[in-house]
Amino acid sequence: MLYGLSKLVPFSAAEFHGSCRGRPLCRPWRASPRGILRLETVPVGLLLLTVMGACARPQKADNDLNRMTLERRAMEYLTAAIRYQANPVVRVEAVEALESNGCNEGLPWIRAALLDDHPAVRFAACVAVGRCADPVALGSIRKCVDDQDASVQVAALFALHYLGQTRQTGRIPTYLLNHEDATVRRNAALILGLLEEPSAVKVLARAMRDRDAGVRQHALEAMARFGNREAKQELVFMTNTGIGSEEVFAIGALAETGDPVYVETFRYKLSTATHLETRLAAARGLGRLGSDEGFETALRALRTRKPLIEDPNDPPAGQILRVRQMAAAALGVIGRAEALPALAELMEDPDDPRVQVSAARAILEILAADRERALPFGATE
Repeated sequence: MLYGLSKLVPFSAAEFHGSCRGRPLCRPWRASPRGILRLETVPVGLLLLTVMGACARPQKADNDLNRMTLERRAMEYLTAAIRYQANPVVRVEAVEALESNGCNEGLPWIRAALLDDHPAVRFAACVAVGRCADPVALGSIRKCVDDQDASVQVAALFALHYLGQTRQTGRIPTYLLNHEDATVRRNAALILGLLEEPSAVKVLARAMRDRDAGVRQHALEAMARFGNREAKQELVFMTNTGIGSEEVFAIGALAETGDPVYVETFRYKLSTATHLETRLAAARGLGRLGSDEGFETALRALRTRKPLIEDPNDPPAGQILRVRQMAAAALGVIGRAEALPALAELMEDPDDPRVQVSAARAILEILAADRERALPFGATE
């Protein structure tokens, strides 16, 4: 999910005083000297020692307790991140992570984000409550329909649609085809792709003639989600352009289709791609299709602290951030519990809260997948 934030907001020192609901594990969030989230607790290594059965496997009760502690820890990071005032990107990513973890515990925090000062956060929150079909948020969503930011208006219309109030859904194509702001048009294309209404393909096809490349990319991805053959063929072509950003986009878009026909495409890019980010996108794509072939690639990349290339237009910090976030995303989708210690270590590292959010999200995804595998066939939690 991407609202049109072309530049990350600089970090600044900020105080956090998040509620820990009386649990002795945590103390209030603070900002480190660089303004990065830090949670003061007992050393996480003590909690993670053999959590997934490394050298000595603990008894099942201890193992379950460790997993519960780690899960709670990840949720504490996300609920603190959703209030992190120094950077709205952190809050956006926290909203998306909470929504991806299911529509239960995180919903109160997502509802609160509908009132955030930054439109990007309100946009993400509208999409999240819509996907969760949360009727409690209906009043706030209606207010967002009249938000001063047009992208938030589009997301609010999406949320209303998912809550069964489809009377205004027909307004969304107008934003895509006629709005003067390219960011709004991009977000409208994204929303149309999420609506799961095949009739939107005709509108998206018209958007493929937009003067803005970002709008065309969002429209192309949305059309592929609807199964449009020409769109998927174009994305396959883009996976071999040799341009890292285009390859990553194309692989990610094809992965979102969930079509197993692309497993060989992802496998080929994992083994041959020049760019590490392309290989990580392929690892995640394979994970979406049930393959863990990219596990080792993602696990190694998770610890990277060196830039991939020297490029004055791509600062080293940005390269490292993308690689670590993509590695965490791939590991979360792959779902192998062996990645939990490394992800937990990264979650505790106050170097960058965006990476902490990515690590926390991956941890929750792995724990959820592990729990689902442990259930008897046909059983539900």
